[in-house]
Amino acid sequence: MKKHRDCFLLSRACVLLSGGAMLALPAWAVDVAVSGFIRQEAAYKYSNKENELNRYGSKFNGKSYTLDGALTGTPILPIPPGALTVFKGEDLSKDNDWNLMGTKAEVDFNFSFSPDWTGFMKLRGYYMWDVFKDTRDSAFVDGEGGKVNHFNVNNHGNEATYLSMSNNDYMLDIPAMYVDWTHDKYWVRIGQQQVAWGEALFFRVADIANGLDLRRHVFYDFGAEEYADERLAAPGIRASMQLTDGWELEVFAQMFQPSILPNNYTPFNLITNGFNTDYETGFDKVDTNINAGFRLSAQFDQLGLNVFAVSRHNPDPVFNLQPSGQVLVPASVCNDPAVPAAQKGLCGWETQPFVLEAGGIGTTMPTEWFYISGVQGADGLEVINNLARDWPWITAFTQALGLVPDANGDILQTIDGGGTNTLGGLVPGGLNGNDFLELFFATTASIPGFGNGFGSSLSGTIEAHYEAENVFGFGANYIFYAEPDTLLDQLVLRFEMNYTPERAYSNNLANDFKESGEWMSNFVVEKYHRFSDAFPATFFIFQWMHRSDTDLLGRRLEGIGGDTTKRPGGGEQSRGWDGLVFAFQQPFPNLTWRFDTSILWDLNGGYLFQPAVRYKPRGAWTVEAFVNVVDGEKGSIFQPFDFMDDVTVRLTYQF
Repeated sequence: MKKHRDCFLLSRACVLLSGGAMLALPAWAVDVAVSGFIRQEAAYKYSNKENELNRYGSKFNGKSYTLDGALTGTPILPIPPGALTVFKGEDLSKDNDWNLMGTKAEVDFNFSFSPDWTGFMKLRGYYMWDVFKDTRDSAFVDGEGGKVNHFNVNNHGNEATYLSMSNNDYMLDIPAMYVDWTHDKYWVRIGQQQVAWGEALFFRVADIANGLDLRRHVFYDFGAEEYADERLAAPGIRASMQLTDGWELEVFAQMFQPSILPNNYTPFNLITNGFNTDYETGFDKVDTNINAGFRLSAQFDQLGLNVFAVSRHNPDPVFNLQPSGQVLVPASVCNDPAVPAAQKGLCGWETQPFVLEAGGIGTTMPTEWFYISGVQGADGLEVINNLARDWPWITAFTQALGLVPDANGDILQTIDGGGTNTLGGLVPGGLNGNDFLELFFATTASIPGFGNGFGSSLSGTIEAHYEAENVFGFGANYIFYAEPDTLLDQLVLRFEMNYTPERAYSNNLANDFKESGEWMSNFVVEKYHRFSDAFPATFFIFQWMHRSDTDLLGRRLEGIGGDTTKRPGGGEQSRGWDGLVFAFQQPFPNLTWRFDTSILWDLNGGYLFQPAVRYKPRGAWTVEAFVNVVDGEKGSIFQPFDFMDDVTVRLTYQF
């Protein structure tokens, strides 16, 4: 099947066009202009940090922990004190020098059919050089000789988008291919396209039609490019009509295309190695759905207003767990009445969501469980409580221990303090999260084949879901005019706001998702100002974003801020998330040099500082260099990216 896709990528593209507006085109002579570029880009790490969500970067590599003395030597954990009290995580650490090493090429075709009809097609290719050391030695992982899979995603068969073909280390796609019809007050675009509303840098409030492709450098590319390379296109139709001199109506309808997160085991993966992601099952439920929306705009002299509404399936997934399917005890044993019940304790293991491995790449100790949960914006203790509620095998396991849910339905209340469950008085202070996981890891380590001198490792599969929602928004902009060459002259103020009445969120891997309304707003000040007659005008922009329920990564705020001893406290005590951006761009005389700086500050703590320089010695060649300085404080959007301190250089030849 994949061979068929690869051979007929361009044929499918032609069918897409011919199935749309191309059928209506007369036999005109076609003028074609071809341009493009080839670029070598590399991001060299100047810190010794690694991605903690990759097992090779885990701070728990080779670490050990000792069982709580309150549990050993009891009927619950019948291990004599001192006999087997230390467990160790296998050391799978690696030392990477590069965050990115890739070659990119784009070819643009501009078509002119008639005064009313034009067309455009972009072909894009990207090759990721094999310079990364990774960890793919798990029995749970399908690998190709240990090679990192940068691009294959199981959405459209084995592809991420409708018009792409890829392998582990390369991708070829068609991010744009459409025809435009313009006549009088009407404009129509049909084909593979982006729908780019909104004009904010880093922040997306009105820009909600399309998801993002974060596989190459997440959002740590050149900030001034405003997601142009990451925003995902899809087949659709977009049209506008000039109602009067100051009023315009725009509509679109587009096939659903989900966002693409970095693949597991890649340099930027956002989901810990212990969990593989099944995208295909959730996408197959919505792959024929259409997202649609409208925007009504009006211009009154210096004031511009717009309202918009979009009905869509959210391209950003929410997650729950899948059954593991790992059989530890054969059915012949489980169904044999002659086998004592004590030997059937692991019967039905395949119906619960974890895979047990000997020294694998999954979670290996309680502190790792709670630490990684905090990095990913989840409540690790609530995950355990949800497991006991949602999965019958785990429910039965906790009942066999005599654990009784409290009034909130929780079997555990704290990570390292006491709790209501005393295991029949054997743990007088009450069982906590660390105790429960120690008990579980110690039990599984005693299973033949899973101790391996290191203790056991838990992995799992999470399933992506794309939930339906309606988004309503409002925007305004105002241009100030004052005395020429003053700071207020042609100063632009912009405001964008949207509201989603019922947005679905991941609920600490529970089978049921959370739902609530969410507000987002963004305030922008921007201006071109000439500070000196010797230099071209400087562009600068200031932005403030507020989100009521999630941070910029889409993590629900109530899950932010947890660690190995503390449950999450919420972002800014759940008063919402706030972020600031300041950026400016200064061209030099003759436009040979340009200096850029972008700062993104999470008021929860943490920042991205990105100074950049661009050198264009002649028409065909451009050299760009920028530095990502990342401070990832606990609970901030930068905590998962604290390793992203790098220097990126891009050498481009245009034709």
